[in-house]
Amino acid sequence: MTDSGVGVVSLWFALVFPSSFIVQKYLGWESCIAYAIVVALIVAFTPRLTDRLTNTSVRWLAALTIAAVVAAFLLIYPIANTHAPGAGSDDDDALDIATRALFTGHFPYATRTYLGNAVHHLPGSFVLAAPFVMLGASALQNLFWLPAFLLIVLKERDGRTALWLAWLILALSPGVMHEVVTGTGYVSNTISVLLGLWWLVRTKHRDVAAVVWGVALTSRANFILLVPLALAFLRQHLGWQAAIRAAALTCATIACLTLPFYLHAPRSFAPIEGASRLLVFDRLLPHLGVALILAMAALSLGLSFSPMDAPKLFRNAALVQAFPVVAGVVLSTVRDGHANLIYARYGAFFAWFVFMAVVGPKPDTTDSRPAGR
Repeated sequence: MTDSGVGVVSLWFALVFPSSFIVQKYLGWESCIAYAIVVALIVAFTPRLTDRLTNTSVRWLAALTIAAVVAAFLLIYPIANTHAPGAGSDDDDALDIATRALFTGHFPYATRTYLGNAVHHLPGSFVLAAPFVMLGASALQNLFWLPAFLLIVLKERDGRTALWLAWLILALSPGVMHEVVTGTGYVSNTISVLLGLWWLVRTKHRDVAAVVWGVALTSRANFILLVPLALAFLRQHLGWQAAIRAAALTCATIACLTLPFYLHAPRSFAPIEGASRLLVFDRLLPHLGVALILAMAALSLGLSFSPMDAPKLFRNAALVQAFPVVAGVVLSTVRDGHANLIYARYGAFFAWFVFMAVVGPKPDTTDSRPAGR
């Protein structure tokens, strides 16, 4: 894991910012500030406890860590999932009812959650959730995607880094466990997009990867703006032909999944309503919401012209996804006249890209010096 100052600050921000809303909500502002300071000290000065572990110990501790997360889910999720306002999240309920509606041949956007909210997920979310809904609940996704992310870190770096990152995230970012035990899908959604991007730029089976990534992107509209970065990365490393082919397959997948639902009932296509999260700021300044969306697109296009290796690709993806989240916190604070962290709960959309970026590639252990006699 990178030890640079930028890497340390990025890691701290990715741990603290998405959880700040949860900490402030339940413990107050003083605790929120103390939490941010404590995490900064731990990230900056605490040595990696996993460096001295044997490979066997790493494997056992990794298994125990995953088991602890599963146990927490099994104990707390049934309590949080009471369908009572304020007791949990209806994000998993939205996926469950919409996916089950599809199973029975009904229009998924005609349904409402127990809180009366429309289903704002794009259709790719239903595809990703389908196996877990068949197992019982879409909330199970987190128990799959969290270990999947750590396995990719293991492949990219090593087991000690994967275990240490898991401990940092689970211990220092309480928002992650809050999502796990309430069934909220921001973490699993983001990881699926991240791992789809990772596979796209790593595999030789790029056509399949491009289609799979297109399915993952067709979950929330904000992720679609990562396509220019992927196109630029592939162009830089494989040439225009490979880049355009992959981007075309990804965009075609997005269109094939989205357009039939939209054309079936344009007025009932609830993901458009989801854009109101930024459009609400039109009250501060006319057309400010649209300006923010265009600025996010411009940021993605601008970063696509910069040279990118894999860590920089994930860093740029984090910057694009962080922009509307940070802007939401700033603008809601200006609008309300006091600090408002409600948009910080969407911080998962960028945090996991930061985690992947700061991991970095495996260090080159090859000794380039001539071998002596």
